[in-house]
Amino acid sequence: MSQMSTANVLWQRHNPDKEQARLYFAEFNRRLALPTACLVLVLIGIPLGLSARKGGKGAGFVLTIALVFIYYFLYGTGLSLARNGKVPVIPGVWLANIIFGIVGAVLISRTDKLPVELGLGQMLSARFKGWTDALSKLTSKGRPRENGRAVARRPRLFSTRFPLILDDYVLRNFVGYLLLILASFIVLIMVFTFFELISDILRNKPKPLTIVAYLLNEIPSLLYVVTPLAVLLGVLVTFGLMQKSNELTAMKATGISIYRTIIPILFIALALAGGLFLMDQYYLPYANKQVETLRNQIKGKPPQTYLRPDRKWIFGQNNNKHGGQGENRKVYYYEFYEPDRNQFGNITTFELDPHSFQIAKRIYAARAHWSENQWIFENGWQRSFNGDMVTNYNPFNANAFPELNEQPNYFKKEVRQSQEMSYDELSAYIRDLQQSGFDVVRLRVALQRKIAYPLITLVMAVLAFPFSLSVGKRGALTGVATAVIIGLVYWVTSALFEAMGNVSQLPPLIAAWSPDLIFGLAGGYLIFKTPS
Repeated sequence: MSQMSTANVLWQRHNPDKEQARLYFAEFNRRLALPTACLVLVLIGIPLGLSARKGGKGAGFVLTIALVFIYYFLYGTGLSLARNGKVPVIPGVWLANIIFGIVGAVLISRTDKLPVELGLGQMLSARFKGWTDALSKLTSKGRPRENGRAVARRPRLFSTRFPLILDDYVLRNFVGYLLLILASFIVLIMVFTFFELISDILRNKPKPLTIVAYLLNEIPSLLYVVTPLAVLLGVLVTFGLMQKSNELTAMKATGISIYRTIIPILFIALALAGGLFLMDQYYLPYANKQVETLRNQIKGKPPQTYLRPDRKWIFGQNNNKHGGQGENRKVYYYEFYEPDRNQFGNITTFELDPHSFQIAKRIYAARAHWSENQWIFENGWQRSFNGDMVTNYNPFNANAFPELNEQPNYFKKEVRQSQEMSYDELSAYIRDLQQSGFDVVRLRVALQRKIAYPLITLVMAVLAFPFSLSVGKRGALTGVATAVIIGLVYWVTSALFEAMGNVSQLPPLIAAWSPDLIFGLAGGYLIFKTPS
């Protein structure tokens, strides 16, 4: 449906199948509703932007995130209800646009009275100021006082030269922007993730706790992925604003080298890189296993194990086309599956008697691959059972079994297998597969990336510093655009080298570490070219 032209989608509205006609009509309205969202969001954004002008950057940012969440919640809910026939198509698909359009029109008509009567920006600003004042009072207790005011006495940690008050100032700004950027990324991605699953949620009706647990377990993986980009953007914003306000010029005037100002940021970036590696080593594999099994429950996929990624059990498809239990129940067990090549390693299938649940047939193969719309099993054997007795035994070099008709996509995982293992587990898994004669180039690249990827956090901090000085006086949007361009260039470069490593065009070590080396050298060169 997504590959059809809009005219063809509209023509399918007259489909004799009423359910299909409704789906096509909903798709047609969706293609009109999303572009129209630009207009209705402008209608509501202008008056709210005017009301929040005194609320500061934080108030406007929080208000934007809230509006995006509300809009996509209404849009996703209405679209899913329309597709499932719970509400008429037009009101369902256009629900978010109708509500935002009405609210925007009302606010536009009262723009002159908006700052006085609504005061959303002032309200948010006052609330944030209240929290800040309360926190300041709490932290100021017990401090030395001069002229009735609390004075902060910052302890020296290592020497009288580090950390300086200047380091505290830079770190405070950077950490504040970093946390705000990370929170924004996480919230937005979680919103899109939820609405991506809304159709499955309405169809399969999983427990609310299952949905909540799935979203919570997604957070560590999202943090692992977006932290380098957040560091890049945080450095650009921090030093860009300092350059725009001439703070860096004042520092240089007092004899402080511009290189000295980035040292605390590099310490934080290095600590974050170490934290990402430790998280990938000890917690992220567990969270990814949970994500896989919870996502399968939400999508209504067959039961399967997830605690051992190197040893998978999964039920086969039901053979009974009329619902209920099929004539035979199939269970697959395999140690290795290459989704790109549709190849199994050490695969065993069990055919169970649906009444006694005893094994009726067992097929084992050292390898299996997909060819001509069927699985070809190699170097294996087949056994048939009658209770505890073996009634038939047939070894084979290559054979196909029509009853094993699950498509390759049936076994493909939402989470890559290497992401469900720590560095040590993946390394041991690679050794076992190598002894069995399997091609493990992709896994060896993934193993090297477990160390190389966290270090890109430090590389991004180095690379962002010189760019922040050049875009500082051009506005915040220039800094954001620069961060997006740098991030895209990195992801393209990383994907290119990873693909070359996966097809053995580059050694795994070079394929995994080349992006870090290239961007690190570029950042170092630009820093030393920057006047200090």
